[in-house]
Amino acid sequence: MLVEVPRQLFVCATPGEGRCGAKGGGELFEAFREEVTRLGLSPSAVLRNACTRRHEEGPVVFVFPDDVWYTRVKSEDVPRIVEKHLAHQA
Repeated sequence: MLVEVPRQLFVCATPGEGRCGAKGGGELFEAFREEVTRLGLSPSAVLRNACTRRHEEGPVVFVFPDDVWYTRVKSEDVPRIVEKHLAHQA
């Protein structure tokens, strides 16, 4: 029997010069949490990720289990990403 794995968003917010945290990853993490809460979804669908080593592309968001990566994510991207990957989960 196959079990569907719930989708989760991993937001890189690693602190340090030139890393995702310095590029707004922490604020982005909070924006994702606020958006899922606003939609009545569990905040546990959004997790802080360890460094992805993709500093030049940051902030980076990874969607599991879809294996979708978003780079240079901005706060205005949050509603669209949540809608596409999380909003229709039961």
